[in-house]
Amino acid sequence: MSDDESLITPAMEAAVGSEGEPRQATIDKELVQRLMVALDEDDEELMAAVESGDSSYPIPTYALLTTSTAQRQLTIPDAPERALMAADAWEVKADIHLGDTMTIVPRVADIQERIGGRVGHSLFIHHEWVYTNQDDVEVARVRRTVTHFQQQHTGE
Repeated sequence: MSDDESLITPAMEAAVGSEGEPRQATIDKELVQRLMVALDEDDEELMAAVESGDSSYPIPTYALLTTSTAQRQLTIPDAPERALMAADAWEVKADIHLGDTMTIVPRVADIQERIGGRVGHSLFIHHEWVYTNQDDVEVARVRRTVTHFQQQHTGE
């Protein structure tokens, strides 16, 4: 394949917009506390609210990191195996509270292509996860861009 031929296959195009199986995760007090310690959180009011298990107190966005084991990235058909994570973007739309049960739905948001360049031919695959709480409120969207590269650049 020459460097000016598209890597985007019909199967990849068909994957854009597809959703995976929803998964659930709870914003757990103990995990949030551990993360607060790891991040050297110094907000005493926040720390007291979390320690007491106050589910009415809004907690920082970083609490979503405690649910990351439930966040599954969808497999993209025909994508080159060489890849690296290029970016993460978080859009938070509502407050997060201890005890919230998040439903996390993965989706292939978009695929972009770069032909040529210093590193050769590459695909930018944008994955997205929508976080909805137990009240069916969309709390956040997390978007990850993974860059996939051809196995070998021809040098052209």
